[in-house]
Amino acid sequence: MKRGEIWTLRDRHYASKARPVVIIQNDAFDIFDSVILCLFTSFDSSQFEVRVPITPSPENGLHSLSYVMTDKIVTVDKTMLGEKIGILSDADMALISEHLRKILAL
Repeated sequence: MKRGEIWTLRDRHYASKARPVVIIQNDAFDIFDSVILCLFTSFDSSQFEVRVPITPSPENGLHSLSYVMTDKIVTVDKTMLGEKIGILSDADMALISEHLRKILAL
């Protein structure tokens, strides 16, 4: 599991079905049993400046325009992740990092 990878999260706490998430945790900390990630939504979130639009591509495995919710940071046990569906581009991850710095005041 690497930063920028998109996986499915299998947790009824966040949704009734598996939903995509992106790993935002630094790869140097993959020794832990948990992983830090952000949730995706397909809801049009263009009015929220802390949500990053992601256009579907063969590389990221998404099927529709989605938004990374940098305001929805969660830590879950790695066993809650289902399957890897893709990976985000460096440009998308740079934008996510910028939004994370903004919302966390870093």
